[in-house]
Amino acid sequence: MKTSLALLIGALLLGGATAGGRAQQITTLSAASNLVPQGVTLLSRTAPLVLRVRGSLVRGVGPRMTVRLNGQPLGTVAVDHTDWRDHAFTVPALLASGTTLEIVFDNDAAAAGEDRNLFIASVGQGTTRFQPGPLQSVYDRGAGALAFDGREVSAGRSDLPWDGALRITWPETYTPLATTARLQRQQAARLLQQASFGALPGEIEQLAATGLPAWIDRQLALPASADFVGAVQARYDLGPEHRPRGAQYHPHQVGHHFWRHASQAPDQLRARTAFALHQIFMISQHDDSLWLHARAYARYLDLLNQHAFGNFRDLLEEMALSPAMGLYLSHMRNLKEDPTRGRLPDENFARELMQLFTIGLHELRPDGSVVTDASGRPVETYGNADVMALARVFTGYGWAFPDSELTETKLRAGWPDYSPAADRRIDLQRMKAYPGQHSQLEKRLFAGKPWERSIAAGGSAASDLKIALDTLFNHPNVGPFIGRQLIQRLVRSDPSPAYVGRIAAVFANNGRGVRGDLGAVVRAILLDPEARSLPAASTGHKLREPVLRVTQWMRAFEARSQTGQFRIDTQMDATGQRVMMSPSVFGYFRPGHVPAGTTMGAQSRTLPEFQLVSETSTATWANLALHMSGAGLGWTGSGADVSARYDALAELAGRGDLEGVVDQLDLRLFAGGMSAGLRQTLLDTMADVRGHDATSHQNRVRAAVLFALASHEYLIQR
Repeated sequence: MKTSLALLIGALLLGGATAGGRAQQITTLSAASNLVPQGVTLLSRTAPLVLRVRGSLVRGVGPRMTVRLNGQPLGTVAVDHTDWRDHAFTVPALLASGTTLEIVFDNDAAAAGEDRNLFIASVGQGTTRFQPGPLQSVYDRGAGALAFDGREVSAGRSDLPWDGALRITWPETYTPLATTARLQRQQAARLLQQASFGALPGEIEQLAATGLPAWIDRQLALPASADFVGAVQARYDLGPEHRPRGAQYHPHQVGHHFWRHASQAPDQLRARTAFALHQIFMISQHDDSLWLHARAYARYLDLLNQHAFGNFRDLLEEMALSPAMGLYLSHMRNLKEDPTRGRLPDENFARELMQLFTIGLHELRPDGSVVTDASGRPVETYGNADVMALARVFTGYGWAFPDSELTETKLRAGWPDYSPAADRRIDLQRMKAYPGQHSQLEKRLFAGKPWERSIAAGGSAASDLKIALDTLFNHPNVGPFIGRQLIQRLVRSDPSPAYVGRIAAVFANNGRGVRGDLGAVVRAILLDPEARSLPAASTGHKLREPVLRVTQWMRAFEARSQTGQFRIDTQMDATGQRVMMSPSVFGYFRPGHVPAGTTMGAQSRTLPEFQLVSETSTATWANLALHMSGAGLGWTGSGADVSARYDALAELAGRGDLEGVVDQLDLRLFAGGMSAGLRQTLLDTMADVRGHDATSHQNRVRAAVLFALASHEYLIQR
């Protein structure tokens, strides 16, 4: 397939306007009449034999094709077209296994640099459709009677470059899955798109057999397998040069471990939920404050995995006291107020704790809709006084040195020593409150609100923290604010108020009187009717994030790393979503993003992931799809590091079962939602690949994977 990347990207980004997208032209022939006008569609009960073919022309004349069944001609057609078209021939019934079908090409010619050939994409009847090749056919070369003398016979092929007869032995009739079984597989595939980083081969069938609720419950019961700290420590253990400030130190092994964990973790639901939580409680290695603290960052990610199904209140506390978060949002070393110097506590974390991590900017009803005042303006959840009060709560916290070392000097200037001999691993511990460094002033939160709370002056850092976090945790906004974002990250970008309300109710009470049970919330999100019912064409979707596109590819095709390190780094930059490298605490995109200048924007629909869409990111994805279908992603120093295995699909192609290849792509990548137009495009794309050796079959599959991944249909998760 010799298509320039520029033309390929152009075709893909215009929506794949190819043979599959146009009205199909069908020529129908029968034994009684050699030529029936184009456009006639046979009734299905006549079981037509359909050949999808194209030709190369000489002086405007294409190949002449005669089809014979058990030696009797069914009809002849002039293939005067260079695009793929269907030609149908009437036969009395479904062909029996072992029936001989012959496709005869009898006007080969060459002139003025043109060569007349016949190309066959597929032969089919009823549910049986295949590309002819060596397994089903032989090619008897020769003009006229020589095409049937059996003297110059070679392996069958799908391109006929000379006069001759392609003699096909009809295979066993393919029996499709029953409708119920097919729908069960599609539902299983949809759940795995929502609840994991993608389905492994065979996993969809296993889930369909056991049922969706049972799979979710098993996943909820699995322990956390993430070990980001272990991945970083393994590098540290290689020697001082691999530790912070060493010549070989690089913090991106955290991102490398993400790809490994996402593609291989058994606890997929936990890992996917932790990824969603990280996008809410964002910290990023893009910030210089975390550059030297890869292990602290890794510990933060491990905490998200460990608490993904725990209680939201516990997660809040772990997040607030994480040294990685303390560095990122500057409440580590946050000094108490000093009136003599005019110094006030740093407000950064206090503001983001409310705005991004718990209650949002505006008061919400249980269904996530915004509360307005008498003038129709949104009611704000907090004011500057609340930020200042909460900032006092988070004063006096620093690195977890031994208690005997918790001095003001250490708070202001102490740093972990990461050298092998002196490493006390304090970066893996919660921040500690330093004696005498915590603000002793009163902290009054949400004055005048029903949930107002005053934290008395003179309290300890621990007691002030508990009261403040309890107050935020019990705020009525938390359920709809966090619940809606988890729905967006897992299922759909613009959930209905009713959906949000149902999830907020589970957050408030898991059915056993417990508030903040994240495991119950995730289960409710995935089993909600809006998650399980197939959405309408214009609603209920989400744009696949670039990271999730890559992880799905990795799992669908069992990608492996040559180095074992999964070195996928800068290739993701231009997509707008490089793991662990969000540009700010606001993440890669905002949950309330409404794309301007679009029909969706005019409807005020929130589509967060569209914030990543640009000409650059779109073209970048097409290039990545090219790499993923070919050599792979990442870099070893001499070649791609992470590459996929297409052997099983190539085996299907080798049997001529291109339909089977597309069936697998449809199920693994599209959850059974691929359109008929895209399906035909993939079939035609594979048919365009010449040859029938192992390399040709691999190339067929790679071409189909490329077009599938780069299609506009794939980019939308339904």
